[in-house]
Amino acid sequence: MPVLAGVPDRHRTMTPRTARWLDLRLVLISALAGQYVALQLLTGVQYWDSPRNLHWGIVAQKLPHFLIDAENPYDRVNGFPPDPVSLAPAGSAHGRSGPLHPWWGSLYLIVFGAVWRLSGSYALLQAVVPIAAGGVVILTCAFGSRFIGQRGGVLAAALLALFPVFREHGPLSFVEPLSALLVMGALWAFLEQRTWLAALCGTLAMYGKIDLAFLYPGVAGLTWLLQLRSERPLPARHVLLAIGIPVLALAPWVLLIYGVIGRPTTVGGGAQPDVFLTLAPQMLEQMFTLPLTLAMVVLLFLLAPAVLAVVRGSAGMATTMLGVWMALGLVVLLVYSALPGASNNPRVFIPALPALCILTAAGVMQLGRRVRLIMLTVIFTVFVIVNGIGVVYQVLHARVTSAAMPVWSALRDAPPGVILTDQYWQAALYTHQPVTWFEHDPVFQRNIMHHATNFRRYLAGAPIRYVVLPRDPDAEAKRLASPEAQWYAALPIGRDLGWSAEPLASDDVRAYLDATYPKRVIGEYVVYVVER
Repeated sequence: MPVLAGVPDRHRTMTPRTARWLDLRLVLISALAGQYVALQLLTGVQYWDSPRNLHWGIVAQKLPHFLIDAENPYDRVNGFPPDPVSLAPAGSAHGRSGPLHPWWGSLYLIVFGAVWRLSGSYALLQAVVPIAAGGVVILTCAFGSRFIGQRGGVLAAALLALFPVFREHGPLSFVEPLSALLVMGALWAFLEQRTWLAALCGTLAMYGKIDLAFLYPGVAGLTWLLQLRSERPLPARHVLLAIGIPVLALAPWVLLIYGVIGRPTTVGGGAQPDVFLTLAPQMLEQMFTLPLTLAMVVLLFLLAPAVLAVVRGSAGMATTMLGVWMALGLVVLLVYSALPGASNNPRVFIPALPALCILTAAGVMQLGRRVRLIMLTVIFTVFVIVNGIGVVYQVLHARVTSAAMPVWSALRDAPPGVILTDQYWQAALYTHQPVTWFEHDPVFQRNIMHHATNFRRYLAGAPIRYVVLPRDPDAEAKRLASPEAQWYAALPIGRDLGWSAEPLASDDVRAYLDATYPKRVIGEYVVYVVER
């Protein structure tokens, strides 16, 4: 296997200077890899779909058939049918949930469920993905050190660890860092001709999410085809086993889920150009948490040396694999950004992000010292600033989650009943009770929560037992007025916190609840018990 000069000779006597460099490298990589677990343990931050993913794992452990086609008994987040139905114009209020998302396999939910079953600890459950994210950083350093030298490996790991989209998702429970860990392990084993390890990791990866069923065999197969005319191509037997075993292992799942059960492979239909033109720029912005123009500049600073590394191909087959890996990851991202059921979150590229970072590091190491210094100064300055703001964003969200934890603790031990709350996935995760809201239908939400007559009729027709609202009607407006939130919002790269200055419930709705149902004040929240 061709390897760049600079990989240490294990038989060479280690000098004091080399020993200090290795000690410094160990400290740096440990800090970079440990930051995600540290932030998670210190704050408990979970938002967007991340608490939902953990909740799904607990549901899968309790109800294994959920992995195939069973309903989630706790998920009523789209709301119940109102009277009249025109109050919910999005048409998604039906009082029940669908089966597991069609792009999900079974592996990650089995992992979450197993951790919960064995420990019963939310701290351990929430640490699964941060630990995996740290593992990706360590593996990136090791992979880079193997093929582009120790300094290049450390640089690649630093680029990955501080890459804004990876740093943001690392402390959360989005599963893409798990995907990156498995794909990287599988491809490295494939490259080193460790057939059975490649087959095992590849199989696990392909049971993660639908994009990995394309990414692993695609990268491995194309790498082999592109290297057939090289002096030392990979043996055909190794390639067939390393790719064929995962494909055959995945076949029963694909046949069952997409054939027998009939789960769709897309949400909202196939790829659409207008969707792509809307989502793709937003994804690029969120990749770096920067306005589009600045995001394009940073991307150019990363891609230019990566392309240089591919063109020069100094590390032989490793460079070919990294180039194919990055390219197919980009294909996945582009297809995803054209699907109506996709979000504008670019996390789907995370499984290919190590390839980009290693190639960027390899290209940068081949530049002149002054050019290299300028490029790295710009990249890391932007990364540090953006990530500092991102940590503020996550701390602000963590405070909201933390303030509601006493409510969820109380409702977990309360008689079973549907909870009406805007923090629906957190409620489902921490209470193990069914939850409901008005997801993706703000008009429905306003029609119910800001109109006492509609609200009274809605409660009469829906099996809601608990209504959870902030004790202070202006709580969200005050959060937005806090110094941290104001500082964040004033920055040109600041994103919306997802809060609204408008109260969750109007004064007349609160007055109706106060006059009609018993309530319990728990910390910053009030819980109304809807008695039938």
